[in-house]
Amino acid sequence: MAETLDELRDSLTGDVLVEGDREYERARLCFNLLIDRRPAAIARCVDANDVAAALAFGQARSLEIAVRGGGHNPAGHCAVDDGLVIDLSRMRDVRVDPENGIAQSQGGATWLDFDAATQAHGLVTPGGVVGSTGVTGLTLGGGIGHLTAQHGLTCDNLIAAELVTPSGEIVRASDDQNPELLWGLRGGGGNFGVVVQAEYRLHPLVQVIGGRLEYEGDDVAEALRLFRELANEGPPELSIQAQLGTDASLVPQLVVVPCYTGTGDDPEALGPLRALAGHASDGVRRQGFLEQQRIFDPGYGVDRNYWKGHFVAELPDELIDDLIGCMTALGRPPGGILIESLHGAPKDVAPSSAALGYRDAAFNVSAMASWTDPAHDDESINWARSTASAIEPWSVSGGYANYMQADEPIDRVRAAFGPDSFARLQALKSRYDPDNVLHRNQNIPPLGLDARYSGGLSGAGADGSLCQRPIGFPSVSVPVTNQPMPGTGCGSSALPPSSCRRPAPALMSSTSK
Repeated sequence: MAETLDELRDSLTGDVLVEGDREYERARLCFNLLIDRRPAAIARCVDANDVAAALAFGQARSLEIAVRGGGHNPAGHCAVDDGLVIDLSRMRDVRVDPENGIAQSQGGATWLDFDAATQAHGLVTPGGVVGSTGVTGLTLGGGIGHLTAQHGLTCDNLIAAELVTPSGEIVRASDDQNPELLWGLRGGGGNFGVVVQAEYRLHPLVQVIGGRLEYEGDDVAEALRLFRELANEGPPELSIQAQLGTDASLVPQLVVVPCYTGTGDDPEALGPLRALAGHASDGVRRQGFLEQQRIFDPGYGVDRNYWKGHFVAELPDELIDDLIGCMTALGRPPGGILIESLHGAPKDVAPSSAALGYRDAAFNVSAMASWTDPAHDDESINWARSTASAIEPWSVSGGYANYMQADEPIDRVRAAFGPDSFARLQALKSRYDPDNVLHRNQNIPPLGLDARYSGGLSGAGADGSLCQRPIGFPSVSVPVTNQPMPGTGCGSSALPPSSCRRPAPALMSSTSK
């Protein structure tokens, strides 16, 4: 193997890491510690030619290939046991053209890289809320953040991309060149090639009114209702998100994070939330956009995660009460429930401009289990699944690709786009990656091929369907379902014997938004 890897090293301008090298352990680390995989080699590329050479090497030796940008995907698609990782972390340059309002971002750039470069010119594009998240990966899955209401999803601001296909071809996608591919990149994930450079539309912005509003105890429910009303009826200059949690003694807590880009220092729309009696802390103030981007700043590779959720058409009182109940059902702090608003600019963009299918949704509601003790794996994963089941009756699509785990069934992936868009994406996949080389993602299989879930292990479930489980993912004796299980409740570990079911028919028949 060593001689073979020398061939790879000789073909790259960048470098290659293998087990035993000083930087190997850090380079293989994912954001999610639940994913623990050991690649045979990590090719740290510096340009498109390096990426093409790594793709050719991996295919010639039948190595499974993973692509790493920021490494933040909770499913751990950036890592692979005994395979080849194409690591873009040395490709982080961001070039800004302030006169034309365009930024060019290399495939390994993070949002901290991007925002620092664009804010030097008083410009932004709507992106993620965690600085270490990869720009490209977030874009390809849609992209929800602090400026969604004002400027749309991240992918709505993608105007061009350059990618290397598994055949080694360097392809440009724009309105003028390969426009169908550009459409597919706006939400279709990393299915068609390795994006080595992306171009974004920029918008003027220096300061915002933003920060954290914190609540606890009995007033959390009322704060969530006020959040809902503000998201639905607030001004177009306001994006807003909320996160449910608990303290160590399971007292409910809520953080509401507004980002206002209008005039004045005290937005009237925030008045009811700031006046609520259960207000524990008010950190909202005028600040630079880079400060707003640091509000959510979790550590990288510090805990274990399993996320599952749904886009919903509304946030009714019944669902709010259920979500608060789910936060205490495990008997210990389970993590959090993130509620992201999709009001405003995403609704103003023509649905035909992008592959994703959730523009009609009002909120993205995600159960985000996080823990550190491996002994809690089964019950934490079950809590996220059961909480998602509580959300499912209000769902309007198959879920947010950027948050999906690797065990999602193909029907849920299809539902995220709708049947017509999924068929178009399959046609693109058949053109650019007919052998499904790039399948470590929320996979869109080429026409005539079955999806390959991140090199997962397959087994027949109780109803004869297939359940994919990726290598390195814990074996858990809980069913993959999208319906509430009678007698279990959020987070209950008293579940029936292991089975594996496809999503409920109502979910499978969801159409694109």
